[in-house]
Amino acid sequence: MNELSISHYVDETKVLGPYNRSALWVRGCCFDCLGCIAKEMNREAPNIVNLYQLADHFSSLEGTEGITISGGEPFLQSEALYDMVAEIRKKRDYGVIVYSGFTLEELQSKAENDESVKKFLNQIDILIDGRYDQSKDDGRPYRGSENQRIITLTDRYKDIYNEYYVECNKRNLEIKVTPNNIYMVGVPSKHGLETWKELKKKAELK
Repeated sequence: MNELSISHYVDETKVLGPYNRSALWVRGCCFDCLGCIAKEMNREAPNIVNLYQLADHFSSLEGTEGITISGGEPFLQSEALYDMVAEIRKKRDYGVIVYSGFTLEELQSKAENDESVKKFLNQIDILIDGRYDQSKDDGRPYRGSENQRIITLTDRYKDIYNEYYVECNKRNLEIKVTPNNIYMVGVPSKHGLETWKELKKKAELK
């Protein structure tokens, strides 16, 4: 299997993890969380890409320290994502942050019987885990609701973890404009989400 079903990716962002990093949104999810901002994205037609070509692309980007993978649900494509990350890391040292609706404990249980989940999980430096719960959205940055955890699985970001994830108390958002779409990057505040929706509406009317 050398294909990934994705929504889109951006070459560089500052709002989805420490340092400048790439970001990839895979398509498809097994959850139906009320208020999830990815539902609209998952209604769009999938973009099927060759994972090795995508790995070559991310490997060639200068000025990025790593990649953040979100969705959708990344662990529905764990084998392909493991292969992509492994291919990137053959060429350069690259950090990996993953957002998943599964909790770490659920993933560890899955890994007992699914080698692809085990291998992909072992490639991750930081996991942001758990389903989005709209009633627990407390506005803290880098995760959607307070039940979700930011878990370090390696020491890669140990020295910057407190500065980036603990001391920061403001959600930051980037708007990326392409010829075909307007993408929101980051965990949005209510105002940020409304701004993105308004921009998309205006673009669709043109």
